[in-house]
Formats: sequence, structure tokens, C-alpha cells
Amino acid sequence: DDAIAAYEAMRAQSLEDGVLYYNLGNAYFKAGKIGLAVLNYERALALMPSDEETRTNLTFANELIADDVASAPLPLVIRWLVQLYQRVRPDTLARVLSFSFMLAGALLTIVLYDAWPSWRSAATSVLVLGGLTALLSGVTLATKLNQAANRVEAIVLTENAYVRSGPGEGSPRLAEVHEGLKVRVIGEREDWFQVTLANGLAGWIRRSELEKI
Repeated sequence: DDAIAAYEAMRAQSLEDGVLYYNLGNAYFKAGKIGLAVLNYERALALMPSDEETRTNLTFANELIADDVASAPLPLVIRWLVQLYQRVRPDTLARVLSFSFMLAGALLTIVLYDAWPSWRSAATSVLVLGGLTALLSGVTLATKLNQAANRVEAIVLTENAYVRSGPGEGSPRLAEVHEGLKVRVIGEREDWFQVTLANGLAGWIRRSELEKI
């Protein structure tokens, strides 16, 4: 496919661009390559976490995956908080954190030095709110940065793959998974990745059957 070849040529030049990955995902989806479509949509979302078109296309592609290994459903409020966490960008959190600190510093001056007595009560209330906002945004930012540095996920690219109890063809099969499924990589050994699925199942899959996001 000409579109795929063109986008892959751009990617080969080490061009990290969310729109490029989005377009590459669309091209692979049209070609019927669900695994590569999901892989590139995930890469696009990593760079553009608030992009609704990419998220919608990824959701649609995921619905075509043959596996049903979803984790236990979360309560509505928790689900909403998780979605909010996924959409907010680290640079946005950094700006909120910086603004909250500056606001808290200004308000602390008012409270401690009684600069404007008539504002003291309101300043104290806003100071508490600003402090809580700074704490929340700081913790969220640290969590996101730690996750980006340490959490490794991969997509199954072959039509099917077996999760085995150990890193070898002779190890018993624990489950069969299919193209497009996302797994978390928790270890590596030669030609194998140690992975966990969304439902908590852990095992080993051949390295050649996966590609890291």
C-alpha cells in the first residue's frame, strides 16, 4: 500500500509525531492489519493523549479483537477519573503545578504579613485550595512520568499467539491471544517477553509475536 509505505518511510527517519502515527494507524486499519493499526493508534495517543479522533478509532479497532480479557469493570466515578487521567498531558500538569505554587506563594504573603486584612479570610481559603491543587497535580505528574519511564506495553501482531508458563516452546500453554491485544511487558529473556494480561494472567510470549508501543 502506497500510503503505508510513505508513512513508514517518514517514521524510519525517526520522526516522532502523533499525527503521523494516527495516519499510519488508519492506513493499516484500511489494509485489515488490526495489530499494526492498534499499535500506531496507541503510539499516537502517547503523544496526543487528549485527541478524541485517535481514541475513537482505537476503541473501534479494539472492538474487532477476538480476545475478551478485560479487567473487572470499575465503578462509574473511578472510570471517569481514569479517563481524565489518561487525557491530561504532563505539560498541562506542569503548568497547573507551577501556577498553583505561584498563587500559593502570593496568598501566603497576604496571610502571613496581613498585607490586605480584608482579604485575609478569603486568601486563607484559596491558599488551602491552591495547596491541594498543587499537591494533586504534583502527585499526578510524578505518577505519569514514572509510568512513562517504567511501564512497557506491547501489541500482539501475529494472528494468534500462545501465552506459556515459561520462556520456551516446551512450556505449557496458559492461553491463546490474538492480533491487536495489548499486554504489559514485565520481563525479557532471549527470544521471549514475560507479560501480564488485563485480567491478571501472567506468562511468556515469543518476542517475534509482539511489538512494544
